[in-house]
Amino acid sequence: MDILEGDTLVVGSKEYPIKECGEWKTDRMNTPSFRRMAIETASTKRPPALSDGKRGAAATKLTGLRCTPLDPVSAEIRKRVALDTPMELLQTFITDGQGFVHLVVEDLKK
Repeated sequence: MDILEGDTLVVGSKEYPIKECGEWKTDRMNTPSFRRMAIETASTKRPPALSDGKRGAAATKLTGLRCTPLDPVSAEIRKRVALDTPMELLQTFITDGQGFVHLVVEDLKK
């Protein structure tokens, strides 16, 4: 799946900057029960790289992805990403029907 750090995850009408992503390889993910947990519909946006090295306005990259609801990350992930901002880290698992990607995204603390 073509998802990169720096892309934006869109779930419903809310956008979340992607801080970390990685392919998730495990047999547990290919079970019917896990597929039933992927109840959200998501898409991604990616800003195009411009010739002057700047980035343009983000455009939709992938659509129709299924994901698990956003959940808080573990202490280990929070420490690894080490944000010093008024953001909280959330995680989700995305599937395109072929594979799975684990995403860590930012959300404003309430």
